[in-house]
Amino acid sequence: MPNERKKLAAPCGLYCGSCSELLLDKTCHGCGCECGQCAAGPHRNACTFYRCIAEKGLESCAECDDFPCTRIIQFAYDPIWRTHLPILENLRRIKRIGVEAWLDEQEAYWADQRRLDRWLQLHRECRAKYQQTYRPP
Repeated sequence: MPNERKKLAAPCGLYCGSCSELLLDKTCHGCGCECGQCAAGPHRNACTFYRCIAEKGLESCAECDDFPCTRIIQFAYDPIWRTHLPILENLRRIKRIGVEAWLDEQEAYWADQRRLDRWLQLHRECRAKYQQTYRPP
């Protein structure tokens, strides 16, 4: 992704600008970041969506002829990571209006601090449930 802002548009349809790893933990600069110092690189290496779009020469799942595939549907409806739920509609919106206009909408939407605080609380709850569910033996 060529410009700085586009690193906040994950290929799966998540908006990185509302992610707890970027806003609270300060461990990631967005999925498209290539600084080599944050969590984006390890996320990309582990991400099946990055591998899939790279193989197909795409920038996001919104461009894929197979959208919505089983993998993206299951990711959206993950019982622990409820923060994934918006991705299907986000990808449809990106396909319709383009990533730049979608990023404008996301920035405006998440400018409401109360909304963002509630979303970040949901991130914390999902993370706690994940850690509780997948605690090492």
